Amino acid sequence: MITGSIIKSEDIIGVIQRTLNEVDTRLVEHGVRVAYLVSGMLKVDGGFTDKEMQDICILSVLHDIGAYKTEEIDRLVQFETGDVWEHSIYGYLFLRYLSPLDEWAEAVLYHHVPYERIPHTRQEIKKVAQMISLADRMEIFSRNARQEGTNAKMWEAAVEYLDKRRPGQFSDEVTASFLQAQNEFSIYDKLKEESIDFYEVYPGVTLTEDECMKYLRMMTYAIDFRSQHTVTHTITTTSISSSCARYMGISADRIERIRYGAMLHDLGKIGIPVEILEYPGKLSAQAMNIMRTHVDITERILNKAAAEDVTRIALRHHEKIDGSGYPRGLTGEDMTLDEEIVAVSDIVSALIGTRSYKSAFSKDRTLSIIQEMSDEGKLNPEVVGTMKKNFNAIIDEVAENCATALQNYYGIQSEYRRLLVKYLS
Repeated sequence: MITGSIIKSEDIIGVIQRTLNEVDTRLVEHGVRVAYLVSGMLKVDGGFTDKEMQDICILSVLHDIGAYKTEEIDRLVQFETGDVWEHSIYGYLFLRYLSPLDEWAEAVLYHHVPYERIPHTRQEIKKVAQMISLADRMEIFSRNARQEGTNAKMWEAAVEYLDKRRPGQFSDEVTASFLQAQNEFSIYDKLKEESIDFYEVYPGVTLTEDECMKYLRMMTYAIDFRSQHTVTHTITTTSISSSCARYMGISADRIERIRYGAMLHDLGKIGIPVEILEYPGKLSAQAMNIMRTHVDITERILNKAAAEDVTRIALRHHEKIDGSGYPRGLTGEDMTLDEEIVAVSDIVSALIGTRSYKSAFSKDRTLSIIQEMSDEGKLNPEVVGTMKKNFNAIIDEVAENCATALQNYYGIQSEYRRLLVKYLS
């Protein structure tokens, strides 16, 4: 049991938005506006619980999340889209396996499929897929109207569009819900505004502690939109940090906070260009300066949303106890033992990991490097000593602890390819 909240439920959506905005701001802005329309339809539908409505609104914000991976963003902000299966499939799998929204994820798979062609599935899934589909088209429709300066005639044009597309594209039931929501809440008129905050969509988000943690974990997997290596490195760093802390006799509560600090430590790499993240060799000084900004990006994403101690662990993993680290040049007097554990674990994870330009370092070479850094006064000697003494056990635990997470992660890639063949054939 975690003593003291790591993050509050009302801050989760902000962390998600800021993380994805580091890749591209357009899809999150679009998603929030789609969610606003969906929220109105859910209200007039009356067939969903408050909890279901909250989850569906969050799902609506994230309905295009697969485009961050499949590079379809430019196409999705256009009104008429062509091949939309790639981002729909990847978004479905990402949300099904890596988020608390698994119950509703199938709606993302079908959110561009005409009503008459949605395969047999739960009626609630069909309805939510249709709500997202209609809201998605209406949001793009309104965006074009704003850009063309035709806001005054926006609603009349939208109704004409819906009349032409019904019933083949949209169900009568969902179209009626949209029209009623406009009549009761003027939801479409709201789109004339330049920006909508998620808390206008769904005020008072209430998530369990477990759901909060799942959303944080989901964001660490979102780094995959930039670099698969960074995802696997994050998973192994988290395991190494937790195991090392346990061998040092640290309490279970502190270990849990160390684990989340380690899990978030490279979140900011989602804002680093992929050509730098995956560069096959030593980075130039200029590229390294850009790479180092990932700590600042992590700080900007978290924006005081996470608990202070967890945030400090995440932000100080490149500091050295002699003051030679970055970004603050802190010394051991400024750092806690928990922060120093993650700093050492980050290095060990990088050394034992593989990259396009390096194979995994051996145990002897890895331990020699961290011992040398300890002798130079850069790393905490107690942490290094624990790592050396228990290295075999820690690495065995990495294999055991990371097996399920990595299996899910790599399973998504293979299932994505399978479903792509299925739906494109």
